[in-house]
Amino acid sequence: MVALYAICTVLGVVALLIWITLGIAASAGDDRRYLDPELRFGERGRTAIAAVLGFGLAGMSASFAGWGTGLAVAAAIVGAGGAVIVGRYLGVEEDGDPA
Repeated sequence: MVALYAICTVLGVVALLIWITLGIAASAGDDRRYLDPELRFGERGRTAIAAVLGFGLAGMSASFAGWGTGLAVAAAIVGAGGAVIVGRYLGVEEDGDPA
């Protein structure tokens, strides 16, 4: 199971870095708005990345803490849920300034 957690962690980190990079590139100008991952994938994409990353991080943490397989899987599921909640409520920051 540790290999699954490691793969999820790596995929989640890579996806998060790509998301951030595309967001920065999209904010460079109005002609690059098509690159914005929030417009392309929206909340579902952000939620999926958060779930994969949370699952991998929580599962690896529980495994290396010496927890049994069942408890580590439960911790990974709870970690995925927690990351989804954080991704949903701390995700997109709406700009209140209409300028």
